[in-house]
Amino acid sequence: MIILTGFGPYGRRSFNLSAKIVEKLDLSNLNLPIKKKVFPVIWDLSLNSLNKLLTQGYSDLKLVIHLGIHEGKKFIIEKYGWNFVFGKDMNGKFKFGLIRYKSPLLLKTTLNINKLYSNLHLKDKKQITFSNYPGIYLCNYIYYWSLLLSEKKYLIVFIHIPYKVELNKGIEVIDKLIRTIVSIHPDMN
Repeated sequence: MIILTGFGPYGRRSFNLSAKIVEKLDLSNLNLPIKKKVFPVIWDLSLNSLNKLLTQGYSDLKLVIHLGIHEGKKFIIEKYGWNFVFGKDMNGKFKFGLIRYKSPLLLKTTLNINKLYSNLHLKDKKQITFSNYPGIYLCNYIYYWSLLLSEKKYLIVFIHIPYKVELNKGIEVIDKLIRTIVSIHPDMN
């Protein structure tokens, strides 16, 4: 099973491209069950939704892919979730500080990103980069919690999408990334 998530609208943006990609992306021919979820940009509600999603007892859960948007021009695969958060959500709730006390400062993705990158086509590599810092807002919050809750039982990765990319281009790149991840992990099928 694959879980694919995005985020709802926030700030002055009437829609969030990550949610549109989650809704429109068709992965039915992967022959893997897909569970899709769009989280609200609200601290507590998004964490509650994540907890429910990850504790459903999916014995066949293999991969969790979180999508969010960013201001840059390339798709960014995030290497780490950081145990720090800062910002105000759509309900006006402000958070600042550690996500969870007595937990590691950072957690690394369980996905072999070097193997992923080496298996991408050259033209796809030009659109993708990697980052050690996913920010300190809700994207990082959800990523960190996912990595913490998973206890390394399945693969987890966070991908930031350029917010100005066209929807079809975003779908195309995310589709290629997911298919490449599945192809390099034979235990997924």
